[in-house]
Amino acid sequence: MIDLASAASAAVRDPLVATLFIFVAAGVLTHLLLRRRPLARALTRVGFLVVLTVVLLRAGIVPYQPLKTTGAPFEDAVHAVLKIVWWLWAAWFLVGFLRVFVVTEHRPREGKLIQDLLAGLVYLAAAFSIVSYVFDLPVRGLLATSGIIAIVLGLALQSTLGDLFSGIVLNFSRPYRPGDWVSIDGSTEGRVIEINWRATHVLTAKRDLAIVPNSTIAKAKIVNSSSPSGIHGMSVTVRLAPGTPPATGGEVLRQAILNTRLVLTAPEPLISVKAVSGDMVEYEIRVFVEELAHATRAQNELFDRIARHLDGAAIALAATPGSAPAGSGPLATAEKTAAQRVFDLVDLFADLTPAERKTLAAKAKVLHHDEGDTLIEPGMVMQELHVVGAGVISITQIQSMGEIELLRLGPGDHYGEVGLLTGQATGAKSRALTPVTIYTLAKQDLAPVIEARPEVSQAMCAALARRQAAGQLLAAPDIDDKLPPSRVAAWFSERLHRLFDLAQVD
Repeated sequence: MIDLASAASAAVRDPLVATLFIFVAAGVLTHLLLRRRPLARALTRVGFLVVLTVVLLRAGIVPYQPLKTTGAPFEDAVHAVLKIVWWLWAAWFLVGFLRVFVVTEHRPREGKLIQDLLAGLVYLAAAFSIVSYVFDLPVRGLLATSGIIAIVLGLALQSTLGDLFSGIVLNFSRPYRPGDWVSIDGSTEGRVIEINWRATHVLTAKRDLAIVPNSTIAKAKIVNSSSPSGIHGMSVTVRLAPGTPPATGGEVLRQAILNTRLVLTAPEPLISVKAVSGDMVEYEIRVFVEELAHATRAQNELFDRIARHLDGAAIALAATPGSAPAGSGPLATAEKTAAQRVFDLVDLFADLTPAERKTLAAKAKVLHHDEGDTLIEPGMVMQELHVVGAGVISITQIQSMGEIELLRLGPGDHYGEVGLLTGQATGAKSRALTPVTIYTLAKQDLAPVIEARPEVSQAMCAALARRQAAGQLLAAPDIDDKLPPSRVAAWFSERLHRLFDLAQVD
């Protein structure tokens, strides 16, 4: 029988037993006191590893050699536990070192993958070392047994392992990264938000989360719209009415593209005539946007600009089969003057009757400017309402980072209304990007309509407030500082009525 008293006495005298208890107590205290200080906790653990190594070596216990028994079961158990702790602590230290210093070519995702793989290998090596040097068991037999188990598990987890290894390939080959817009086999399109070991998470245009297994992606055709430059191209087709000279139609479409701010100027947009027949003139327009996320907005804006420029130029779209021929109806576009066609596009005049718009159009003065002309200089006070009849105007402003383009104006767009209402000088500059036609209306031209139709003045003020909120006005400097957004329309209304009351006195 074992003499428990003598065994306990020997255990108490063994410094390694005391070391074990001290380490257990210190580990618990470190976890409790340094829970919110990871760096201090890591440094403390490194210190524990150094101290444990010194204690074991001074006691004649070499961690990488088989454990020598002392004949006292309790002491042998303590020695074995300390060796196990040493191997696990050494593995933890090595893994921590790898996670801090191992980064592959400044690619954190691939570096993380390598770190995970190496960490798994380190902990596996530590486990085999414990089996060999602590329990003194043959590792070869264990490896043979584990190989059989691995084969069985591999067959059972074939699909999961396929996703796992496909994930490794995808992480190293990097056909896409988080944030890229991708199309997978033409069925799943969206922005990549996460790539893990098993699957890729894609946020679709419908704001749904698609989780695609990596093994499926590895076999699929992948189109990365964000690589190599992020610029995305798109094509639209426009069919104009027969009789439109191809060169004339192409120039109007070019101006419409230039009027679309979301469309890039480099690479240069391409307009090609695809067909000319007795029914239509067909154009294919190829443009580029900054990224795929802008494609829908850019396409909608482009179609709106095309419609406005065609209306301003009295060019009709080709009639579809079964529809009325272009130019039919009592107020056909072809029967109107150029000024009438443009005034029909102005949002300020949306509530006017066709007859009232026709009256205003007859009073408008026509100005023509060449490409590159400066229309507005900072400091000018606009005393007339200017409506763009044809061409494209760029509005810019000098800010701290340089000259910034605020907006582009095309047919039906207007400027000068805030200076007309407030008398404030503009801080912006405008330049003609193409040959431009401008229609101007003085306040005495607008007065009869404002006086006779109060609801029209209210609609005009609401339209001005909306454009001010969207940053599409050459606004007076004091609007944003003095008024909340909800009061801007009332502010415009007050100025409008004050202006035309003064006009009556004059």
